[in-house]
Amino acid sequence: MRTISTLQLDALLQNSTPIESDGFGLKVARLSDGNFLKFYRRKRLLSSALWILPSKRFASNVQRLKELGVACPDVVELLLIPDRQLNAVLYRPLPGDTLRNHWRRIDAEQRSIEVRQFGAFLAHLHQSGVYFRSLHLGNVLRLPDGTLGLIDLSDMKVGSHPLNAGKRKRNIQHILRYPEDTAWLTQQHRQDWVAGYAQNCSSRHAMSFERALNKAYPPLP
Repeated sequence: MRTISTLQLDALLQNSTPIESDGFGLKVARLSDGNFLKFYRRKRLLSSALWILPSKRFASNVQRLKELGVACPDVVELLLIPDRQLNAVLYRPLPGDTLRNHWRRIDAEQRSIEVRQFGAFLAHLHQSGVYFRSLHLGNVLRLPDGTLGLIDLSDMKVGSHPLNAGKRKRNIQHILRYPEDTAWLTQQHRQDWVAGYAQNCSSRHAMSFERALNKAYPPLP
């Protein structure tokens, strides 16, 4: 991790494009060379950020995902900006588009195939111990070669065992927070999602997935 001054940060951000901001300021910027710079702030006194910097967690998650064969951004450098109480990760973004944006542009037949693919991808994450708490169709990318990858990796833990039923259920609930995504995954292509998930897990986990889905969103009569 490299410590830089406010002046060095300002120079790095010259000619950059803001991608995301909040009430505290800039969160993500696209730099002039095409790389992304993501900022993290110390939010409160009793925070896990005091024990492990979010930028380091991002980098650790990238390493674990690559070991599992999951496409994700490449970390270039970790930065610490003490004057602004910031830490940051500089990374090369994945090419492609989010599933949400991509699925809006394709017909139902092709979307059916890709929902099944997403189900298999989700099961692979769960079986690999990846608990991505904020997972949704806006942070899963479809890459130019047709495979899937992940972005926005700070809110994630990668364990050494498959996820338990409770974490899988919470993950499903989070994915289904968005009405458009819910319509695709629980109404238009429900069986494709279930069938895709079953491809990459045991029958027990597949049945548990379907039960959790049916409880959250009972099938339409």
